[in-house]
Amino acid sequence: MERVDRRQWAVLVAENGTVTQHLFMAQEAAEEFADGERTRLGLPARPPAADPLA
Repeated sequence: MERVDRRQWAVLVAENGTVTQHLFMAQEAAEEFADGERTRLGLPARPPAADPLA
């Protein structure tokens, strides 16, 4: 998950050689989506995230 600008958050999902970007207006929604995708894909828990625009 990364902050795209001051109003949007992006979650990149890599699956079967394809990367898909999902945009969210709220950080909480992006985090919830990313957590669900990690679970669905059988990946480990959330990695630490830094906000480069903070």
